[in-house]
Amino acid sequence: MTNLKKIYAFIFLLTPIISYAGGSTYSRFGLGDIKRYGDSRLYAMSGTGIALIDDGFINGLNPAGMARIAYTRFSGGFEYNRFSSKDEKYSSSYSTGGFQGLSFAIPISTDNGIVLSMESSPFSTVNFATKFSRFDNVIGLTQNQNIYGSGGLSNLGLALSGSILNTLHIGGSFSYLYGRTQNYLTSSYESSNFVSAILDETIYYSGFRWTFGIIYEDIHALFNSPSLRNLSIGMTFSAGGRLNAEKQSIYSSIDSIFTNNGYAEIPMTIGFGLSYLMKNNYRILGDIYLENWNNAKQFESQSDYLRNSMRISVGFEKKPLRTADSYLSKLTYRLGAAYHSTYYKVNGVGIDEWIMSCGLGLPIGFETNLNLGLQIGIRGAIENKLQKDTILRFSAAISASEIWFLKFEEE
Repeated sequence: MTNLKKIYAFIFLLTPIISYAGGSTYSRFGLGDIKRYGDSRLYAMSGTGIALIDDGFINGLNPAGMARIAYTRFSGGFEYNRFSSKDEKYSSSYSTGGFQGLSFAIPISTDNGIVLSMESSPFSTVNFATKFSRFDNVIGLTQNQNIYGSGGLSNLGLALSGSILNTLHIGGSFSYLYGRTQNYLTSSYESSNFVSAILDETIYYSGFRWTFGIIYEDIHALFNSPSLRNLSIGMTFSAGGRLNAEKQSIYSSIDSIFTNNGYAEIPMTIGFGLSYLMKNNYRILGDIYLENWNNAKQFESQSDYLRNSMRISVGFEKKPLRTADSYLSKLTYRLGAAYHSTYYKVNGVGIDEWIMSCGLGLPIGFETNLNLGLQIGIRGAIENKLQKDTILRFSAAISASEIWFLKFEEE
């Protein structure tokens, strides 16, 4: 067994823990923090790459971006998260780590851009702990509450790409979303005359979603402009739908269990992207994503804590020259920035996030890279009884190829 195949086997054994990668107190709303990964190459560019098509990575943002993959490709990584949160009175911090995702891509026909991929990755995460006290005017005592949340949804997906006339690439993916979120609440009064209350609420989710993507590379022909020869545009569309949801609530104070079956809506998502390659080794990327969360319902009720979401990001990548001889000159350098008006709306205020990112691509073998990425972000504010999150994320991932399923001519 080769070293690369040993890596495959090792990560497959650990895939059940992919879902738990961290979040913040805001993750108690909706389905939690929605993850946007795409690939370790895109991570250091703030998740930008809808219009990026290349043979060096599996594009998880746009299935059409796989059409240039020439060899069986694998990608898997680890992510470390650290959140430092504060409000008007208190501050806290915590950190988590876990596997980012796992994906394989197998070329079926390189002439026609037909590539099949399989993916297992987090879709959302819930991870928070908060406590507060308030004075109950009715009984004249202080009530103490502790709330904990954990879990999230995972994504299992299949994707297929194809090329038309070598300049128009299309792709589609079909995903199964599943997982659970759990909220655990304890409530007590500063008097032995009142019984403490405990609520353990778990929601199980499952359902399907499909995505369509397209990338067009012949822009210069449309406008008869040679300067646009290395410009490509991309678009993705993810259909809205419903996830089956089963809520189980356990009230320890009255020793009762209640079950409620319903649904949770996933909104339609549409994204647009640009990719421009200068002098064959400088790439500039730009994306915009729009998600219609404002009308999404959960158990037939519309949430007051959700709003429409928009994400704008840019990325830059300096690729090494083919004539590079020293190891440092063979590195790939990446930068990125993003603005995200998240789907959270708390106390009537929308929660916005700003991200800066950077990273390196380190060659460690034939068609094999160790991709390192760092993201630093700020989310929310301390005004209006909210909290401000300072976010640090670090990713280390392997992206590799092997020559499988290729036919060789007999002499």
